[in-house]
Amino acid sequence: MSNAEIADHLTLSPLTVKTHVNHAMTKLDARDRAQLVVIAYQAGIRGPEASGNSRY
Repeated sequence: MSNAEIADHLTLSPLTVKTHVNHAMTKLDARDRAQLVVIAYQAGIRGPEASGNSRY
């Protein structure tokens, strides 16, 4: 999802979402958002959805 889509879903500003993403990347030493997704999968925070229709 884009920063704007996440912001809309969570009722935040896109800049706030960008800040949180950047902080997560720094703390987890991730080089990009894709690596954050991999880290989340490995930690069991979020796995692939059973149906392809889910946005989140």
